[in-house]
Amino acid sequence: MSRFIAYGFAALLTAAPSLAIAQTAQPMQGQPMQGMQGMPMQGMQPMQGMQGMQRMQGMQGMQGGRMGAKDDVTDNRIDIVKAALQLRPDQMQYWPAVEEAIRARADGRRQRIENMMSHMEEGQFDRNFVQVLQNRAENLSERGAELKKLADAWQPLYATLDDAQKRRMRVLGVLILHRMREGMEARREQMEDEGGGAMMGASTGETGMGRE
Repeated sequence: MSRFIAYGFAALLTAAPSLAIAQTAQPMQGQPMQGMQGMPMQGMQPMQGMQGMQRMQGMQGMQGGRMGAKDDVTDNRIDIVKAALQLRPDQMQYWPAVEEAIRARADGRRQRIENMMSHMEEGQFDRNFVQVLQNRAENLSERGAELKKLADAWQPLYATLDDAQKRRMRVLGVLILHRMREGMEARREQMEDEGGGAMMGASTGETGMGRE
């Protein structure tokens, strides 16, 4: 039972970022084709305007769908971790802080992805090297603060875990790290194939897919 839960949790961790990146790439894939359709048809500005409005509405709808999907993944992740630990009644008092920290970290990651996509959609790529470094520093600071909050939330609960619960935690950790490495390598190769590494680095400062 614990092995099934561990593999399920690891799969969720790696599938969520990949899904988010794949879905956020879809609006960008459609834009060049729509632009090409409008080029030969001179005098069709009203139609192009309608296409632009439809594209924006579609992108907003897709963003809403992505947010819902991310919420579902976060909920599932929390449920699996809690089920794997099999907390005792006396340990339940420490769980709300852990759950809050997990959700805060997921929200922070989602916000960074949305900011990145907003810059890409608007074509705002700052090529200033100093600005790239500042963006990178801000992202690392945010992620560090989220990790610190998560570690602080786990500390009281972890101190109460028995040996069996700690073993399950270690199994989860090993599987998560292994699957995350595989996911990072796959995403890095995909970005290199698409030539998107420079844009990602300029807009978010997270070149190399430094996942959390």
